[in-house]
Amino acid sequence: MSEPSNQVKGWCPGALRPMRSGDGLIVRVRLTGGELAPERAAALAEAARRFGNGLIDLTSRANLQMRGVRDETLQPLLDRLAELGLLDASAAAEQIRNVIASPLAGLDPSAPVDVQPLIRALELRLIGNDRFHSLPAKFGFLLDGGGVLSLDGVEADIALRAEDDAHFRLEAGGEALGRVRVEEALEAALSVAERFLALRQPDERRMRDVVGRLRDERVHLPSPRSGEGGPTKSGRMGCGPLEPPFPVGALLADHTPSVVASQRHLPHFVEKANAPLRFAGPHAAGFFTAAAPFGRLDAHQLEGLAGVAARHGATLRLTPWRSILLAPLAVDVTPEVSSLGLVVDPGDPRLAIAACPGSPSCLSGEAPAQADAARLAPVLAGFVERGASVHVSGCAKGCARRAPASITLVGQGGRYGIAFDADSKAPSETEPMSLGELTAFLAKRLAEKSFKSSEQR
Repeated sequence: MSEPSNQVKGWCPGALRPMRSGDGLIVRVRLTGGELAPERAAALAEAARRFGNGLIDLTSRANLQMRGVRDETLQPLLDRLAELGLLDASAAAEQIRNVIASPLAGLDPSAPVDVQPLIRALELRLIGNDRFHSLPAKFGFLLDGGGVLSLDGVEADIALRAEDDAHFRLEAGGEALGRVRVEEALEAALSVAERFLALRQPDERRMRDVVGRLRDERVHLPSPRSGEGGPTKSGRMGCGPLEPPFPVGALLADHTPSVVASQRHLPHFVEKANAPLRFAGPHAAGFFTAAAPFGRLDAHQLEGLAGVAARHGATLRLTPWRSILLAPLAVDVTPEVSSLGLVVDPGDPRLAIAACPGSPSCLSGEAPAQADAARLAPVLAGFVERGASVHVSGCAKGCARRAPASITLVGQGGRYGIAFDADSKAPSETEPMSLGELTAFLAKRLAEKSFKSSEQR
């Protein structure tokens, strides 16, 4: 087995490249498609308890990371991950597996395209080509099969979003390039990644940095080799040349996405989910969402979820909304999951609050963001009910949420600055406040009804 690479501070961690933080090493376990069998989940819970401090974070890329790993327990943890089949051959192979996929892939009959066969196929193509190992660490791909839990609103550098049972919409840096047939999809996405590598400057790390130049050129993407495109729901495989030739510039011409064909496929999925971020509890589609407050759970809770899944014949599926699905599931397991201390009520205001660990867990944290977010949740509930989103950040880096929030609180020397409809890097609209002062300030704003979220304007 490969020796772990140098540990790096302030980096996207992996297992072979852990990151040092205030509570020890952070070891991220990348899961293909976010899927965990109950026995693997239980084993990871035991490993988090034995080799770390028992705390587990769910990431926005549907992975999990163990906290508090010590230098002397790192190698035994890596050995255990290897035994579980969850350790890559190298840090480079691990880093490139940044693929977000539909959480219900393979289980959702309403999805126009079943992306499950494509997930591992894309990972293998990325791992197998050393050229792609030079993609920046945060560069990511997305495979959205549509259906009841589509990934609308989830960002990626290169995205394939199902439009019907034969086509994906190909996006780069958030811009639509055009439509590709399902059997051409992986080749098209990888060709766009090749163009990124060819066009990028040394300081350009995301697709949005180069998409303008990509739009200006006409690039003919190579044809897929037979059988590499992966099957569609009907079993078609990619073979032969693209028809017509695949110019990226032409794809960027006026393009109106077709309506996703979904409802006609629904045997029991009632409707498309409008706000997966606020999902918790049972769903009529046959799955259960266990939400972890601020994406943080402990080994006991993960072990408990594994037990619930095993008893009912379900798997665990991690989501980019920092929650865990139990699916397929025909019974309501609310009492079992609630007893673990996880969120099962979609009205819980904590589901609308993004909060990083903050201090002392994070070396950059200037305030204990997650602990303070929990204390502020009762007063923030009034804003959430009026459509507000909330971001509590331990520092200006804003790791828990990149996008602006209706209310953004940023730690400054143990106090908090506040900005409205802004991200964590925006200047504070007040002098930094203590938690007590902040609670009083927010309560007054709410009582005066002087707050109105940008979503309501």
